[in-house]
Amino acid sequence: MSLRSDTAVAIAGVGETAVGKLPGRHSTSLYIEAAKRAIEDAGIDKSEIDGLLTTASVVDDNVRHHIVIAEHLGLFCKTLCDTLRTGGAAFGYALQLAQWAVQSGRCRAVLVVSADNLLTGPGQGQGVTAYTELGAHSLEFEVPYGAHIPAFYALVAQRHMHEYGTTPEQLAAIAVACRKHASLNPAAQKREPITIDDVLNSRMISTPLRVLDCSLISDGGGAFIVTSLERARDLKQRPIRVLGTGQAQSYYHMGHLAGGIGLPADRHGAFNLTNTVQTVAARDVFAEAGITHADIDVAQIYDSFTITALMQFEDLGFCKKGEGGAFVEGGRIELGGELPVNTHGGLLSFAHPGMPGGIFHVTEAVRQLRHECGVRQVPDAQVALATSVSAVASNHSICLLGRD
Repeated sequence: MSLRSDTAVAIAGVGETAVGKLPGRHSTSLYIEAAKRAIEDAGIDKSEIDGLLTTASVVDDNVRHHIVIAEHLGLFCKTLCDTLRTGGAAFGYALQLAQWAVQSGRCRAVLVVSADNLLTGPGQGQGVTAYTELGAHSLEFEVPYGAHIPAFYALVAQRHMHEYGTTPEQLAAIAVACRKHASLNPAAQKREPITIDDVLNSRMISTPLRVLDCSLISDGGGAFIVTSLERARDLKQRPIRVLGTGQAQSYYHMGHLAGGIGLPADRHGAFNLTNTVQTVAARDVFAEAGITHADIDVAQIYDSFTITALMQFEDLGFCKKGEGGAFVEGGRIELGGELPVNTHGGLLSFAHPGMPGGIFHVTEAVRQLRHECGVRQVPDAQVALATSVSAVASNHSICLLGRD
């Protein structure tokens, strides 16, 4: 189902802060900087912004965070205002909520913004501890045994290797592609090129995931503004159309996710560790956009770990279940390949400030479609896909964007 022209929605502006190690910056200051840059990029008067969506901060959590940010920005009357507490998957959700708000006429323009100082925030690492150790755990049954998020994703990787013969070298190809693209991005946190051997020889975190299979820890933030296509065409930048959005969630705790208890089967079989409900979100987003995988020129795939990205190629439908390892080989996901992925460097090499990590996938998709990425530009990119994931591969959101 395609959007009617009179209800079409677009991203009118994007903004990012610097990323990496930003000592002395409070998360609120990063929020304000990212928001102001998006407003300036769009060329919109902030009085038109009557919707605001933020995300919960690992370091500075506050259930009324959206009100605080609105106050700092001087956005005094909103018809949509909330803090999304859905982790890394929040940005597809936020875009979908903003899309619906604009289509319904409830909002003229919605600002989506997220930032955090996960690397240098209060306690110099306490935020990192909270994020890596408690982010997807049962406090009663899992935390006491010392597991952490990398360990849970390592279990997913082990299962995928057991079922389908996926190799560490194939996982490493994802990290190498992301670093290759980051090396072309002056804003990226990590720019030194790496090889498959570098990944395989890096420090083991949780078998089979090594440190270069894992996303960065960073400070930084980003923002984007959603409005009607008609209004966006009168603003500063070329509008980027929202072609479709989709989301799906399964279980939070690993024990339930592993067995897929109570979840129905889909075309890939029963849902479990290696068959995620992203297939449901993918079905919806492609149906709404009315396009096929062959139409996608560039993809920004959520890459908290290399295994997170690899399974998405399967569940999004770019290849069959179990063929994700073969799909990423041979430079297919690098610039110049069949499907350039994470052209900014992704969470593995650009930045991962915790909750805000996925917002950079959206802003990079927009910049690719505006043809302003310089040496990392995908030639004549017309359609982009961006995904967000949270918990342990159980909460998914997807958006498809198109050049107007």
